[in-house]
Amino acid sequence: MHFIYKTVASSLVLGVLLSACGGGSDAPEPTPLNASLTVTGASDANLNGVYSTSALNLSAVEKNNPIGGEPEVCAFRFSGLQQVGSQRLMDGDVRYIPGTSELRVVFASISGVEFVSRTPAAGTVDKPNNQVTFTAKPLTASSGNGAAISLTGNLPMRTGRPEGC
Repeated sequence: MHFIYKTVASSLVLGVLLSACGGGSDAPEPTPLNASLTVTGASDANLNGVYSTSALNLSAVEKNNPIGGEPEVCAFRFSGLQQVGSQRLMDGDVRYIPGTSELRVVFASISGVEFVSRTPAAGTVDKPNNQVTFTAKPLTASSGNGAAISLTGNLPMRTGRPEGC
C-alpha cells in the first residue's frame, strides 16, 4: 500500500510540474510531413534558396494568453528545414490569432540569425488544410542590423489543435 501511495504521489507531482511548464515538451518533434520554404531577397545572398525536408519537426499548436496588452494567440514551432545544397538550417515560431486566418508574429532563424515579422501581410493560416501559407512574406533581422529575407511556401501544422486554432 505504501508503494502505491508513493507512485500516485510521484505521478501527481510530475503532472503538476508538467502542467506548470505547459506540458511535456513544446519542442518540435519529427513528423512524416513534407515542407518547403523558399527564401528570396535576402540581404545575405547566401541565405537565398529552397529550404526543405520530408520529415518536418513540429510542436503541437498551443493557445497562449499572455499577460499585458498582447492578444491571445495560437502558436507552434518548427525545425529541420535544410537549405538545398548547403548545411544551413531553418527553424522558427508561428503565432496567429484564434478564430481567424490572421498571422500575428512569425520568427524564422537561419543558422542562428533570427528574422521576424509582426504583421499579418503576405501570410495566412489555412486551418482546413493544416498549413500556413507565405507569399513573399518580408521578415527583418531581430538584431536591428537591417538584414532581411522574404519567405514563400507552405508550412504544415499539426492537427488536434485547441478550439479556434
